[in-house]
Amino acid sequence: YNEYKSYLSRMGDVESGLDFKDVGVIVRGAYCSGRLRLHPKAVMFKFNKSGKIDQYDASDICEVQWMKASRGHQLLVLTNSNSIVKFLGLDEKSKDDIKKFIKNQYNAVFLEKEPFVKGWNWGNAEFNGPLLTFQNDTKPIFEIPLSDVSSATVNKNEVTLEFHQDDDNDLNLVEMRFFVPQPSDETIDQAENFHNSVMRYADVIQATGDVIVKFSQVLLQTPRGRYDIDMYPTFLRLHGKSYDYKIPYSTIIRLFLLPHNDNRSVYFVITTDPPIRQGQTRYPHIVIQFNKDDWSDLALELDEDTIAQKYDGKLQKEMAGPTYETFSKVMKAVVGQKVFVPGTFQSSKGNQAVACSHKANAGHLYPLEKGFMYVVKPPVHIRFDEVGSVNFSRVASGVGQNRSFDLEVETKSGANYVFASIEKQEYSKLFDFMKAKKIRIQNNKGDENFQDDFGDGSDSDKDDMPDHYLEKMKAEGKERDSDETSSDDEDFVAGDTPDTSPSSSSSQSEAESSKKKRKVLKETEIRTKERKKKSSGEKAAPRKKTDKKAPKDPNKPKKPPTPYFLWLADNRAGIKEKNPGISVTEIAKKAGEMWRSVSSSERQKYEDKCSELKKDYDEAMRQYNKEQAKNPYKPEKTPKQSKPSSDKTSYKSKATVDTDEDLSTTDDEKTTKEPENEKKRKREEPNTSKPDKDSDDESDSDVKTEGSESESAKSPPPKRSMRKHGKASAPAGDLPDDMSDEAEFTDGEEPISSSGSDSD
Repeated sequence: YNEYKSYLSRMGDVESGLDFKDVGVIVRGAYCSGRLRLHPKAVMFKFNKSGKIDQYDASDICEVQWMKASRGHQLLVLTNSNSIVKFLGLDEKSKDDIKKFIKNQYNAVFLEKEPFVKGWNWGNAEFNGPLLTFQNDTKPIFEIPLSDVSSATVNKNEVTLEFHQDDDNDLNLVEMRFFVPQPSDETIDQAENFHNSVMRYADVIQATGDVIVKFSQVLLQTPRGRYDIDMYPTFLRLHGKSYDYKIPYSTIIRLFLLPHNDNRSVYFVITTDPPIRQGQTRYPHIVIQFNKDDWSDLALELDEDTIAQKYDGKLQKEMAGPTYETFSKVMKAVVGQKVFVPGTFQSSKGNQAVACSHKANAGHLYPLEKGFMYVVKPPVHIRFDEVGSVNFSRVASGVGQNRSFDLEVETKSGANYVFASIEKQEYSKLFDFMKAKKIRIQNNKGDENFQDDFGDGSDSDKDDMPDHYLEKMKAEGKERDSDETSSDDEDFVAGDTPDTSPSSSSSQSEAESSKKKRKVLKETEIRTKERKKKSSGEKAAPRKKTDKKAPKDPNKPKKPPTPYFLWLADNRAGIKEKNPGISVTEIAKKAGEMWRSVSSSERQKYEDKCSELKKDYDEAMRQYNKEQAKNPYKPEKTPKQSKPSSDKTSYKSKATVDTDEDLSTTDDEKTTKEPENEKKRKREEPNTSKPDKDSDDESDSDVKTEGSESESAKSPPPKRSMRKHGKASAPAGDLPDDMSDEAEFTDGEEPISSSGSDSD
């Protein structure tokens, strides 16, 4: 588009002329969409797919025809250079403006034609330069640009025309036959005369004429192999062991010369439209690889007059130099296209490309001044004007999880290209380059600290770079500390004022050291158990999450629903009526399909409704925020409710009703049992901590068992450590399956979860 504007600025006023969007042009029978502009000095058309701009000077236009066609109205332009172009999709309202503009600005004839629509298949064939018009009663039945004809043969009175095929079209015109009658009084063969008129303007590729220059055994990356390259005046021929290709210069739209990162070879890329084919495989980009050390001495098969007139002196009779330079100069002259080279971009290593991979194939990405070019396999060219957005995504797998990243390029047409495994040091270079080119950069992962994680693109081993593995370990350590602080083993309460006396400080330090030892031992035991469970095939218990969601304020305004949910609320009942017995998931799926087919007018109605609700929500939130600033919401703290004691005699089994004495004995044995690790730890720890004031009272509290109070009184009281680490339980047969197996505790005590117990 910048080329388009710069060309207009060179011709005069950019704003003058007529501009038509969503117009198509017929190229070899294929409909190509784009944008048409009638300028006082030229007719220009820009293709949406390739970005190519075709232009026809106003001085070269000799005739313009207006006629109704299948896609609205068509505008057919004929030039003095025997070229013809047909534009479709114009509105009838624009006819007067076009007619007036052509008469005032162009020295051309404007004709209005009416098509013949009776469906007859006989008539007269009229040749108007490169245009074959088959008409009846002076009205055209159909028109054929002879440049679309690839071959023509004659057999007695029948002439057969074959047409160029377009791979992007599902339906192509392949062949057409004309029966040409021979009058008895005519001596000239009419069929042969028809054939000669067609071949005069047909686009038939024939290996005629002399070869300008030949390059032998050139290495091609796509299509793979070594080919002899013969350059003719109108086409390029690739001759290999298995395949031959003839490429007209008119189908070549771009040329690239790209240096390799190894500084030993160079890529020369030829972009063609339509692409060449090898079976079912199409090659829109031909990648040729040259070694920088290869040298060529050329003698062109051209005379001095041809070089001066046809090629404007861009070639010499004899040329010598590196092979890639001489090849580039000859291609630039015979094709008439610019050769694009890398611009201002430089990687962290000083190269003009970054190493990456695309579709599991390693290659190089070249950020050019007007687009991206990826080589080698498959080659991809993406223009900046068709890029919708780019996204930098990190690779989070393996040991070096942040040493590379992916570049995702999404086009406006919805195509997505992923260039993976780019080195981390290239991030800042690519980011600055795209920012300078005003390309929209987004992060689909939602990582706000993405740029900080990549840093300035320097070596990650330096001290000023963040160590992501260390940060991960710190986060896990904080999580473990929070779990340990909230566990029942920790007696310290934040905010208590410590005793500063020497005796108390020494005892406190010893107590803290003993607590740290207990923490380390407990962590070691937990990890050992988890490893044993993993080795035995059992799933390890998930880590407790200490962070809890803050309670929601019931007075806070709720967000308004989206247009889709507003539409679903109005149509849910109708979906159920039309589909009786449909499930909830099927309703959602059906509603999604219906929502995609909703007209824009109906969709706009719900979007307007949603915007009104959004305004009300924003106003309510402003009022809510003002109230919160004055009187912030404080959730009410609900005290923990202990489980209500139940009459355990009603849950006893038949066997235990008759043997109460056995039950109490079993409970006492389980209550007084201590793990071996706990006993060992108590023997090793010095008894320097202060005695607990409530320890005597708590040690006197016994675990009660219904129906056997006298027996339980004889049993020894449970120890404090067992109350914290142990779990009083009844035999498996005493409780039904739907009840907890925890024993009943006295007032002031709470049952301890078995997740952190040493006795498990």
